[in-house]
Amino acid sequence: MAKNKAKKEKQDGGGGGNYLLSLIAAVLLGAGGGAAFGFLAIPSPSQPDATHAEDTSPPPPAAPVAGRFPADAIELAIPSVITDLGTDPKVRARLDVSIIVAHGTPESTTLIGEVREDVIAYLKGLNVSDIEGVRGFQNLREQLDDRARIRGRGAVLGLLIGGLVFE
Repeated sequence: MAKNKAKKEKQDGGGGGNYLLSLIAAVLLGAGGGAAFGFLAIPSPSQPDATHAEDTSPPPPAAPVAGRFPADAIELAIPSVITDLGTDPKVRARLDVSIIVAHGTPESTTLIGEVREDVIAYLKGLNVSDIEGVRGFQNLREQLDDRARIRGRGAVLGLLIGGLVFE
């Protein structure tokens, strides 16, 4: 009779109920452990923190940070510059720039035109390898900034590059 019982358990898959009971026990142990950890380790939000209870005044306002240009400076947008670079396979470059001028400088189209022509002349003498990488882009920015300051005869405070695209 014992042999018949063992054969019957093998045919039924035997122990399926044990697997279900062990799975339920594991879930209950995990939930109980998580609840105990949450109760003991994490402070309840209803307890006020003593350090925040004393200071109810708002923090003092932050001091304004000084920028690269004066607060009253004006930005003048220069129309996009599209030109061929000085390379054998023709590479076109599109450069979006603006100049920063001192307050009180009239929005002179001649100043914008002169700076734009100077940017075009400088770009025509460059190769793509001159502008590659961070250092190349920084050199481009510094050269164009210097040229704009010289061309502006003291009115131009700086030059900002908004975008550079190669084709």
